[in-house]
Amino acid sequence: PILFGQTEGITDNEVVGAVHTVLAHPDDPDVLYIGAVNGGVWKTGNATADSPDWTQLTDEFSSLAIGAMAFDSADPTFQTVFAGTGRFSSLGRFGGDRIGLLKSTDGGTSWTIIDAGGVLAGKNISGLAVDGNNIVVSVNTADAFDFPNIGIFRSSDGGATFTQISDGDGTATGLPGGVAHDLVRDPDNASRLFTSIIFAEDESGTSGLYRSNDFGANWSKVSDAAVEALFFDNGNNAISNIEFAVGQSSNVFAAIVRFGRLAGVFRSGDAGSTWTAMDLPTTVEDGVAIGIHPGGQGSIHLSIAADPTDADIVYVGGDRQPLFNELTGNPVPGFPNSIGAENFSGRLFRGDASQPSGSQWTPLTHSGTTGNSSPHADSREMTFDADGALIQTDDGGIYRRTLPRSSSGDWQSLNGDLQSTEYHGIAYDAVSNIVIGGSQDVGTSQQVQMDDPIFETLIQGDGGDPAVDDNSSSDQSTRFFSFQFLNNFRRAVFDDTNTLQSIACPFLSVLSGGDNIQPQFYTPIIVNSEQGNRLLIGAGNSLYESLDQGDTVTETAPGWRTNAFVGDPLVYGVRGNPDLIVVAATEEINAQTG
Repeated sequence: PILFGQTEGITDNEVVGAVHTVLAHPDDPDVLYIGAVNGGVWKTGNATADSPDWTQLTDEFSSLAIGAMAFDSADPTFQTVFAGTGRFSSLGRFGGDRIGLLKSTDGGTSWTIIDAGGVLAGKNISGLAVDGNNIVVSVNTADAFDFPNIGIFRSSDGGATFTQISDGDGTATGLPGGVAHDLVRDPDNASRLFTSIIFAEDESGTSGLYRSNDFGANWSKVSDAAVEALFFDNGNNAISNIEFAVGQSSNVFAAIVRFGRLAGVFRSGDAGSTWTAMDLPTTVEDGVAIGIHPGGQGSIHLSIAADPTDADIVYVGGDRQPLFNELTGNPVPGFPNSIGAENFSGRLFRGDASQPSGSQWTPLTHSGTTGNSSPHADSREMTFDADGALIQTDDGGIYRRTLPRSSSGDWQSLNGDLQSTEYHGIAYDAVSNIVIGGSQDVGTSQQVQMDDPIFETLIQGDGGDPAVDDNSSSDQSTRFFSFQFLNNFRRAVFDDTNTLQSIACPFLSVLSGGDNIQPQFYTPIIVNSEQGNRLLIGAGNSLYESLDQGDTVTETAPGWRTNAFVGDPLVYGVRGNPDLIVVAATEEINAQTG
C-alpha cells in the first residue's frame, strides 16, 4: 500500500491503485476477489483481518484490465469464477487488450481464456452473469465502436459461441441495439436479469431499462416515461452511465447519470414493472445543494448496492467531496464542508425509500460515521460480504464499511498488501536507493526506505512524472514531482538516508519572451544525465529547458507537443554531450523547426 493517501479517519490512510469490481463469497466473509483497473484479478482468504493478504491470479495473461466478475451459480462450491476484460482507467481509459473472458474452476488458482471464436475480443465488458452453460455479458464500448460490437451477448454452450442479443430494432429478442452500461442479476430469481440500452434510436429501437426472465434470451422494456425523460436532451442522448442494484425481494434500484452527474434514482418494488423516483442525495454547500458528482465523473465513478435485509434501503457512491459551491464558483470557504470532510475523499450515501421526500438520504461518510471516516474518492462498485458489511471499491483500492445501516460504523482499509497501483512514471534515486513514482488517482509516492514494498505519499491527486538528480552530489539528491497538469511542482532535496533536507516550489518563470507553459495532464519531465541542475519539460505547446532546477525556463521548440502516456518521450544529455535532446513530439499549429 501507499500510506497517507486521500482517505480520512482510516489507519495510515492506505491507498493503492483503482479497483473496478469486487466479488464477495456468499458464505465466507474472508473470501473476496477483486478486478483491478489495470492490475488483474486478486484474491484474499482473510478479508476480515486487519491487513488482508492478497494473491495475484492472472499476471500471465496479456491483459490486466478487468471490467466485471461473476461466480457461476451452477457451482454450489463457488469455485468457478469468471472475469471479463475491459478498460475502465481514469487515465483516459488506457489499459490492456480486451481479450474477452477468463474462467477459473478452482477458485482462481488457474485460468483459461474463453475466446468464443473471437466474438468477445476487442469488447469492453461492463457486466457479467453466469449459470452453467449460459453466459451473458454487457458491452459498453469496443475497439470498433459500432452496433455489431456493443450491447448484450449470450452463450448457451459454455462460451464456445456467443450470439448478439441486442440487435437491430429488437424485433427478434425484444432488446434493441445500443450501449449497455451494466448487467445485474436478481438474487431472488436466478433467471431474471436487468440492463439498459442507450443510442437504440440510431437503430430504430427504443432506449430504456430492460428486463429478461429467461437469463438473457428474451427481453422486455420496463422503464416508464418518467425514467426515459432523463435519457434525452433536445433530442440527443444525455446518458453517461446507468447502474442497477437488485435486492433479495426483487426490489430494483436504477441510478441514472446525465452529463457526468447523477440525475435520477428510481426504485421498483415489483421487479421493474413500476418505478418510483427517489430524491437525489445532496449536501448543502454555500447555500446550494450539491450531489454525489461534484467532479462530474459519473460516467465511470458510480456505484450502487441494495441492502440485503431491508428492501427500502439502497447505497450509492459518486466521485469526491465538494470543497464549496463549485456550481457557482463562489469564494472558497475551505474545508471542512457541511458533513465534516477535510479532503477530496469519497462521496457516498445511504437512501431509504420508505422515508418522505426530503429526508431519504444520509451521508455514509464523515458525519455519518463514528470516526468521521471516508474511503478514497471515485467509487466504482459496492457489494456485501457474508457478514453483512458493505464492501466498496474505488480509485484508492478496496474498503469495508461496518454497520452500514447506521451512523455507528466506520470505514476500514482492506488494501493489505494489494499491489495494483497504476504507475505511469517512475524514477530511481541512486544516492539513497529509493524509487519514486507518479501514479493515476493516488498521487506521487516514494519508498519509505530502501527495499521496502511500502510507499508513502508525497503529493495527492493524480501523480505527475517524477525526475531525480542523483549525479550532482554523492550524499544528496534532488527529486522533482507534481500532480496533474504540473500543479504544485516541487523540488525536494534528500540525503543518502532518505531524510528530507529542503523543499521548494520552483516558479518555472519563462525567459526571453517565450510563451507560458501549457502543461499536459501528464507532463513528461527529465533531468539532464550529465548536468543535474538542468531540467527538460515536455509541455502541450512547446519544450522548455531549465538551467537552474526549474526556477526559470526557456522555450526551445514552439508549437511542438511532447507525447505523453506512451513511455519515456525524452532523452536529455548523453555521456560527453549534455546538450543533446531527443523528443518524441507532435507538431501543432504554428510549428517551427530548426
